[in-house]
Amino acid sequence: MQLLNQSQASPPTTDGERLRPDRITETLCLRLLEHALELYNRMQSFRWRPDGYTFPFVLKACGELPSFRRGASLHGNVCTLGHENNVFLCNALVAMYGRCGDLECARQVFDEMLQSMIADVISWNSIVAAYMKSGDSKKAMQMFYRMTGLCPDAVSLVNILPAFASAHASLQGKEAHAYAVTTQLIQDLFVGNAIVDMYAKCGLMDDAHKVFERMEVKDVVSWNAMVTGHSQTGRFEDALGLFEKMRGEKVELNVVTWSAVIAGYAQRGHGYEALDVFRQMLVSGSKPNVVTLVSLLSGCACAGTLLQGKEIHCYAIKQILNINKNDSGDEQMVINSLIDMYAKCKADGLACKIFDHVAPASRNVVTWTVMIGGYSQLGEANDALELFSQMLKQNRPTKPNAFTISCALMACALMACAHLAALRLGRQIHGYVLRNRCEKSDVLFVDNCLIDMYGKSGDVDVARVVFNNMNQTNVVSWTSLLTGYGMHGRGTEALDLFNGMRKAGLPVDGVTFVVVLYACSHSGLVDKGVEYFETMTQEFGIVPGVEHYACMVDLLGRAGQLDKAMEIIKQMPMEPSLIVWVALLGSYAKRWKDVARIRFLMKDTGIRKRSGCSWVQGKTGTATFYVGDKTHPLSKEIYSLLGDLIYQIKALGYVPDTNFALHDVDDEEKGDFLVEHSKKLALAYGILTTSPGVPIRIKKNLRVCGDCHIAITYITNIIDHEIILRDSSRFHHFKNGYCSCKGYW
Repeated sequence: MQLLNQSQASPPTTDGERLRPDRITETLCLRLLEHALELYNRMQSFRWRPDGYTFPFVLKACGELPSFRRGASLHGNVCTLGHENNVFLCNALVAMYGRCGDLECARQVFDEMLQSMIADVISWNSIVAAYMKSGDSKKAMQMFYRMTGLCPDAVSLVNILPAFASAHASLQGKEAHAYAVTTQLIQDLFVGNAIVDMYAKCGLMDDAHKVFERMEVKDVVSWNAMVTGHSQTGRFEDALGLFEKMRGEKVELNVVTWSAVIAGYAQRGHGYEALDVFRQMLVSGSKPNVVTLVSLLSGCACAGTLLQGKEIHCYAIKQILNINKNDSGDEQMVINSLIDMYAKCKADGLACKIFDHVAPASRNVVTWTVMIGGYSQLGEANDALELFSQMLKQNRPTKPNAFTISCALMACALMACAHLAALRLGRQIHGYVLRNRCEKSDVLFVDNCLIDMYGKSGDVDVARVVFNNMNQTNVVSWTSLLTGYGMHGRGTEALDLFNGMRKAGLPVDGVTFVVVLYACSHSGLVDKGVEYFETMTQEFGIVPGVEHYACMVDLLGRAGQLDKAMEIIKQMPMEPSLIVWVALLGSYAKRWKDVARIRFLMKDTGIRKRSGCSWVQGKTGTATFYVGDKTHPLSKEIYSLLGDLIYQIKALGYVPDTNFALHDVDDEEKGDFLVEHSKKLALAYGILTTSPGVPIRIKKNLRVCGDCHIAITYITNIIDHEIILRDSSRFHHFKNGYCSCKGYW
């Protein structure tokens, strides 16, 4: 009987030795997590009763897998066996739930520990780590600062410093640094690395460097934090210097090191250099991860290296995609980068195929955004906006982020260059933005795109309203509005804005001066334009480029100072390009022999002139007209109305200027009547299809000719419409016999 009782009380010696808690620990250390849980189950089958030392290891296995179901079951066992007030077990439960992504359960256990007054520093570390794992750095910081009466340890700092880094909370990060110095925790390698990383991610590389240099012991993580920080803050030369120093000091490079350097090259648009580093990485035996591939694809996109991008695609298929064990989020990152790469390499067909291959339920906001942005960058504005609409109309709509909205607004701005529905669509997107406010950090980005869209779509006053209501502005904000004023010929307002920009201490570059000179040219501000051209070099040290010379040629030519314009061309340190000759050609008012000579020179150098075309927005969509066009179903009504309008304005004093039959049309079209110019046909169609009082919007691919300009000015005396005409150069607002350009176009 005694032997029977002994045999029932304990398993055989051999099994007992294999199933001891320290054996479970060894198994866990070997990452045989499933086997650890299996051993726990076998332990129970032999009626071994787990104690407070067994559960923490088994719970850790559940968290590492992760396996919420089995972890919750173990939680039940803990309570059944009366261990619910064991601080070690409760800490393990908080950590397990955190790793399994169940913050609610983790917080519930933690709050019960607070009520029972058994929580220690490890408990606080566990709940902070749980929030950090979920990506909620704000909540992690709140919990950290609630930890009163306990002294944070090294783990506390290692947990919270990434939260400060994520929130760019450098002040709090410095406080943690000071605490680490005071308590000597700074000597802990992990704490030192976390502080370096925090400063680097906050962009304080000088502070990061000081900590790094004072560290007595460094590992590859220490070096990586510095290399990555320099790369992300644009100090790429410093990043490369550290990278080479690591090689010189025989520091073992890992995938993070290589990826940081590859990402740095990619961000600077040096795709070929990024690919070269990738090849070195493969030779070294280091295996690329998802971050490496995403950075590489970004480099290929910047450099436009389609062939190399396809090679990376093949590598991704072998190593990342279509492998069951891989994380679906990692796969999606690669797929999104592939779509972006193909779109930027102008292989939109391949980008579209990959996008269509992704199941709608699997597309995240980045997937939609890169495809919408790809279409916008390729000039396919209609496709971009159609995709944006699909994104919002799905059964389970994907909420766009600031970048999605900006891509859609960019498409509207592009569409405004050739189509006239852009303003309506842009207003709809603006309405969406107002109803669904973006994150505070993204508002500036979206507002800048709104200013650009409104300016290019013909409503610069609304662009100014957006600008005035911005809580924060930057150079892009000012330059976008400045461009809008220039396009609409509102030179005085443009120069006032430019002076305000200078007073605000914002940097002024060559692009800014192109916009300023353009505004002067289209407003007849000759003296101001010459003054700013000289100021650009003398005060700001900006060397004029071909665009600046083209603006000066345009400015002087419009003012009739053709000899000075030609002198500018002769003094150019570079060969005159197309835009310079076009600027000169557009200045030759009524000097048709000179125009013919310039056109002959253009043809002799292989430059061809486009055919005239106009678009007008009607009730049923946008209609397109060419000179002498009779293909439209309403052609009979259009020509009849146009004839009647010409008859009426002749009575008001309009005299057709047949000299302009040469301007705006190709040589073979010289004999066509001025009445058949595409702008007049578009205007007649607009009057036929637009309700009285509603503005008529017309787009012209070439500069408006003098006769059409005069005729439209007269016509606005007898119709109840404002005519907003955008030609290749600027906007014209015609109303009540007056044009906003004041004769400068």
